[in-house]
Amino acid sequence: MMKKGKDNVSSGHMTNNFSDVVELGKQMERLRDEQELKRDGYTQDPVQYDDEDEKKEDAK
Repeated sequence: MMKKGKDNVSSGHMTNNFSDVVELGKQMERLRDEQELKRDGYTQDPVQYDDEDEKKEDAK
């Protein structure tokens, strides 16, 4: 069995086999939305771009 990690990536895909796809699906099902995060005392991740970046993308 191969060790998991960046050093063992065999393709440019997010996953290399179906079991990884299944595991990612389970992780996504457990993601909490903004209301659930607030209820639990957390804040969501900040936006990763600002308005200037968005305008640049729109101009392309």
